[in-house]
Amino acid sequence: MAKIAKLCQKYHVLLVSDEIHGDLVFKGTVYTPIFDLPDSLIDNTVALISPSKNFNIAVLHAATVVAPNDNVRARINRGINNDELAEPNLLSIPATVAAYRNSDEWLDKLKGYLATNREYVAFYLQAHLPEVKFASENATYLLWLDVSAYTDSAEKLAAFIRVDIGLYLSAGMVYRGNGAYFIRMNVACPLTTVEEGLRRLTQSLNHWQLQGGNAS
Repeated sequence: MAKIAKLCQKYHVLLVSDEIHGDLVFKGTVYTPIFDLPDSLIDNTVALISPSKNFNIAVLHAATVVAPNDNVRARINRGINNDELAEPNLLSIPATVAAYRNSDEWLDKLKGYLATNREYVAFYLQAHLPEVKFASENATYLLWLDVSAYTDSAEKLAAFIRVDIGLYLSAGMVYRGNGAYFIRMNVACPLTTVEEGLRRLTQSLNHWQLQGGNAS
């Protein structure tokens, strides 16, 4: 983080740290916010935080932009007000305060449940779909699955699965890089739903192979 911040300072790049999923870390992994860096490294840094993912209140549109630098904060304030984004609704501010001050028990139980779902996915893939590699690190409820053994176009595969079996998975290409080899699975749901999703995934991958890996 320090190296990135120094490079941003050197080349006059504003560093924006999206930390909306920050509290959803597992197995002893520690969430380290960008503002843990020394003051000398955060002058051109902005952090984005929100209780929406961690506390399931996305519907309230409660998010915060934190900018230590006065000039940067003024530019952000002008921008979001031009687009009328700086008008939180009646519930968003008290809900944010309640989430961060009084909801430790909720977060602990949520992380425990999500950890169980993640572990189930890893076990299932190893036992039933060994060619699909579990590629996620120890954070968030959005799991990356390496499907390069099946295709070089995750977009086509995800579209095929959706039509074939009604399972909605995100293709990785929208995130660029090597995303063409990955699909994303959301496990923020009951374990029974995860089980059903994996059953459908197995069935549809079998159909994909029977059709020679074609989405048509």
